[in-house]
Amino acid sequence: MKIALTSRRCGFTLVELLVLLGILLVIGSIFLPYVTWLRESNSRLVCADHLRQINGALKSYAGENRGAFPRTTYDEANNPNGWTAFTGPDSPDPFLDGSAVKPNDVTASLFLLIRTGKLESAGVFVCPSTDDRRDILAGERGQVVEPMSRSNFRSADNLSYSYAHPFSIAPGYRLDEYRPAYFVLMADRNPGRSPGRDVTAVKETDGALSLARGNSKNHGGAGQNVLFASGAVEFMSTPFCGAGRGVSGSKTGDNIYTALRDKILEGEKPPADQPGVIGEAIGPAWSEDTYLVPYDR
Repeated sequence: MKIALTSRRCGFTLVELLVLLGILLVIGSIFLPYVTWLRESNSRLVCADHLRQINGALKSYAGENRGAFPRTTYDEANNPNGWTAFTGPDSPDPFLDGSAVKPNDVTASLFLLIRTGKLESAGVFVCPSTDDRRDILAGERGQVVEPMSRSNFRSADNLSYSYAHPFSIAPGYRLDEYRPAYFVLMADRNPGRSPGRDVTAVKETDGALSLARGNSKNHGGAGQNVLFASGAVEFMSTPFCGAGRGVSGSKTGDNIYTALRDKILEGEKPPADQPGVIGEAIGPAWSEDTYLVPYDR
């Protein structure tokens, strides 16, 4: 008796492969946004921790400098409210006559935390949500050097945060550890007027999509980690989170990325919850005016 042999079909048909591919695409569409959100959520936590470490260094520096936070040479006579950034990175001392670090350099002011050993690594100045990279603290020719032989960050790519403008003749303005608890010392980098952003055009009444134009680019416009003088770090979905927030129940306040006016204000405390101005010749306009610099261009 002959036994008929039948061959078993192996593999998948084209239709089955297409069905499987469709299932994988559906699963991917469900989990990929979650993975992206999880990564960004973790980056925000690390970013906030960086600001807390910087705050500790600021307080330590102030404790040795009569309460004052870091500030390099100030040209009050010729540039009483302006600022500059990223000058003279290889200068051996920002305070020497003839230093390549220009007066009123806000980033050289922050770099003092590295020069004085208050921070051991420049990596804390980089937000993990950005493409910025740590300053490796090398010399002009790439050789390893001591932090004390440098005076500034090598480039804007080495600094993801902005610092309260330390140079102003506004009455009562002084960047020190005696600032009110709600004063903002630092935050994710000021978006300035970079492509798709204009921090001077947003209003405190704008919705989330419009406010994104005034939020830092570090976290995709969703908001920014903000370091207050109290030492608290909060993720804020609006740049209007400075002085005035919480007064009479207000949820908004001073725009931390702009100066309120392009000239010094005197007299009564002004309403702060309005757009402002930016520029390298501009400084804080009143005693509690937060203006975080440098900004993106």
